[in-house]
Amino acid sequence: MRYFLIAVMFLLSLILPGTLFHFWSWSGIKPDLLMLLTIYIAMHHRLASGVIWGLGAGLLADLYLGSYIGMYMFTLTVVSFLSVWLAERWYRENFLLTTLMVFLVTSVGQILVVFLSLGAGLHWSIGDIGRLVIGVSLYNAILVPLTYPWIHQSFVRGWLRYRPRYER
Repeated sequence: MRYFLIAVMFLLSLILPGTLFHFWSWSGIKPDLLMLLTIYIAMHHRLASGVIWGLGAGLLADLYLGSYIGMYMFTLTVVSFLSVWLAERWYRENFLLTTLMVFLVTSVGQILVVFLSLGAGLHWSIGDIGRLVIGVSLYNAILVPLTYPWIHQSFVRGWLRYRPRYER
């Protein structure tokens, strides 16, 4: 059930920005739900499994978007590594710290996307880059108080909690 729910959340995080959040965009800025979900999953796993989740999510995003294979795979791997590293040093139950962490990690992830896009030949102005990085980071940070309490409780006590084989 745990892996099925995570797969459904990954699929929804790919589909919702192009459908539902299209109507809730601010000046064309939409949240990066896949990055937000990757941050949440990485925060609740150890380093190796968190990075593997980020790698898998990035590969899924690259295959779904189909434009630059490897761009999101690299970005979400770095994002998950940074999330695990920060979650080991910060108090996970503090929602203000989690909001700040999501803002910082999303900013790093969006900056990586921008640099990889510029390296692939896309031409963006400095204003567009700043608006994208700050806008997506703020949007993801605003979603933390709405989404993180449910996700965190589910990882701690609910359906997303890892249960060893002998408990199942």
